[in-house]
Amino acid sequence: MNILDVADKLAYFSTELNSITNLMGINLSNSDISKSNELERITFLTEYTKQLASELDNLSTSITDDLKSIKHE
Repeated sequence: MNILDVADKLAYFSTELNSITNLMGINLSNSDISKSNELERITFLTEYTKQLASELDNLSTSITDDLKSIKHE
């Protein structure tokens, strides 16, 4: 597996995490959770998943940009 394949995989996983996060948000807004601790934990997990997806996307973009700059040198 070369570095571009790794960047593509990271981008794919980032997209998948974003999709999961969106579904979690929809389910969270439609849920009838009465225990506030449970709601807080789910909200935290949703936000954490968003953060991970963003970091994966940034890493993928950084790898791709680095490779493009190396090819132009």
